[in-house]
Amino acid sequence: MNAPLPRAYWCHADVDDGPYHPAPDGLVTTAPGPAVAWMRESVRGMTPRLDRDAFHRAWAWLGDHRGAAVAVQALRRGQLYAYELDTPAARWRWTAYPVSVLPLPLDHLPIEPPVRSHA
Repeated sequence: MNAPLPRAYWCHADVDDGPYHPAPDGLVTTAPGPAVAWMRESVRGMTPRLDRDAFHRAWAWLGDHRGAAVAVQALRRGQLYAYELDTPAARWRWTAYPVSVLPLPLDHLPIEPPVRSHA
């Protein structure tokens, strides 16, 4: 019997319209925590460019630490996790997908350090 392929997490951002092309670079990681951390850092990095309403919605999401833990658990269960932010200029969507990967030496996939809270 074949063993299941190891799991990784593919993260990317998409933007519909607006002056913000291209979207931030994506990430492939071997753990769900760094996947959610990447999403949060990407959102945090764009907040200075947001209008007041979008800025407050983004920071409300960033401040939801319980929601971040739920996102990590969803990824561990094999579910995708996404966050969408509408702005007057564009609609942003950050997504993390669990994916199966071909067995490769561990040095081919980035192993991310533990997620740290920036509270």
